[in-house]
Amino acid sequence: MEVVRVFLTLGIVTFLGWNVLYLISDRGKGLCAPERIAVSYGLGMGVVTLEMLLFYFLKLSFSLTAIMAPWLILFLINGIRLLKGRREKVKATLLSDSGKPHPFLTAFLAGGILFETAYTVFRALIKPLESYDAVAIYAIKSKIFYLAGAIPQDFFTRLAGLFPHPDYPLNIPLAQTLLYLGSGSLNDQLVKTIFPLYFLGILTMLYFAVRRFAGRTYAILFTFLLATIPHFNAYATNGYLEVPLAYYYFLSALFLFRWIADTSQGRYLVLSAVMSALAGWTKNEGIMYCAVNTVVLTVFIFFTRKPLKIRMIRDLFLYIGIMALLLLPWYYIKMTASLHNEEVGLDTVGFQSLFMQWYKIKPILYEFQKEFFGPKKWNIIWPVLLYLLLVNRKRSVSGVGRYAALSIALAIAGYVAVYFASPLDVSYFVS
Repeated sequence: MEVVRVFLTLGIVTFLGWNVLYLISDRGKGLCAPERIAVSYGLGMGVVTLEMLLFYFLKLSFSLTAIMAPWLILFLINGIRLLKGRREKVKATLLSDSGKPHPFLTAFLAGGILFETAYTVFRALIKPLESYDAVAIYAIKSKIFYLAGAIPQDFFTRLAGLFPHPDYPLNIPLAQTLLYLGSGSLNDQLVKTIFPLYFLGILTMLYFAVRRFAGRTYAILFTFLLATIPHFNAYATNGYLEVPLAYYYFLSALFLFRWIADTSQGRYLVLSAVMSALAGWTKNEGIMYCAVNTVVLTVFIFFTRKPLKIRMIRDLFLYIGIMALLLLPWYYIKMTASLHNEEVGLDTVGFQSLFMQWYKIKPILYEFQKEFFGPKKWNIIWPVLLYLLLVNRKRSVSGVGRYAALSIALAIAGYVAVYFASPLDVSYFVS
């Protein structure tokens, strides 16, 4: 019975996300049904946990009824819009089917993806939360919220400091609380269902993203490559936040690139901004990804769009404004409760000490080359990326490709900057 209640809760969250998507993206235009489901799951989870954070300010208790009731207004609005536009079909962007897919190869790759997905779900559910970070940083908070029936009013000022990384955002801890509420118990196995669903969402969005410009064969090939990366599917099973973070950043970048390709489709820019904010609401590194997307958007508007239009500057401020609005409640709490990170933060390193950190270059480069040439964690994905960048040099520096390359470069540079800023042993940190 607990299983039924958990999946019913996940279904309600996805339906809620579907309605949010329907509202902000002109009834889901440009996305096929599997994409809408993949987007709706993460979108629904993100907006529900933001709502649960607002319960803290309103001093309200958690219950599924109280959490879901305010969304009935949205369901009503969308119901009216649906009736008014019932004769107009919502169309997905045409998918490329260039080239004839090889039946045997397609069947083999599809079978591999299905196996990896099923195996990932199995590995996630055969044991409860037991990885150190998953328990000490995230699950302990979700259990407190569930047992208290709310976010205690003294949590951030008194209790949060008792655990590692008190400044980590609460998206996933609150999502776990939601599933505890759904199951009616502290079931640490069923709550891990959250993570394989983010894994499946990334695979779904990657497949259709590649298919749009390269055809079905390449889409299934690259989805297979991603699904079989040991480090990637392992982190979809251990309760860590890397896969949810990757989901939100990937979708934020994907929608940003789709808007860059056609700036008349403003819904993609709004979706990108929302997903960027949810990345920042998932983990501290998400703020870096917010900055990466903002820089990419700024470069596109000011350096490649000629002539510069007022509308484009307005779009930039809209993008930043959406992210700021969604993240404001959490950062208000962090500021007023003086929540700090003991490993990375403005109080852990000064500008003078940065000049004393050059010794870190050698271990950083050493660890990077280990990740690049070692297939144990990342399979062959990094050599494949380098090969594609070299073979497709012209496409990599033109069109949307240049912004994808810029996004990757900025993300790597951001992590290197964090390695320099942190007082931790750099070899441990990078590896």
